[in-house]
Amino acid sequence: MPSAIIENMLKNNDLPFVTADNYSDFINSADAVVLFFCENPDRYPESNDVAMVLPEIIKEFPGMRGGIVERTFERELQSQFDFTRWPALAFFSKGQYRGNMTGIQNWDDYTQQIPAFINDSTTAIPAINL
Repeated sequence: MPSAIIENMLKNNDLPFVTADNYSDFINSADAVVLFFCENPDRYPESNDVAMVLPEIIKEFPGMRGGIVERTFERELQSQFDFTRWPALAFFSKGQYRGNMTGIQNWDDYTQQIPAFINDSTTAIPAINL
């Protein structure tokens, strides 16, 4: 179960849980999508920090839709992507995985990197792992 901070972020921002059952529909539900992989916030305290920034990221990029990956689905889904550090934000453009950012970042890092992730270009986007 997410921490109280993450639960409040979900509730206050009306962000859904993404499960194996709704994953495909969710990543195709908007032109730009971000999935939050928080894992266990007790083990990865930066998850609480990212939870506080995620609503601001969504506001910064109009039309972006965000969700949190349900704990029982996180490891299975994470294995399909190119990150090994928690927490992580995985970005999709028109249903296609474009890249990720792990850990907590400076605001400038988000505003500079995310446009490349959600751009509809065919250029591969490298992962950012700090």
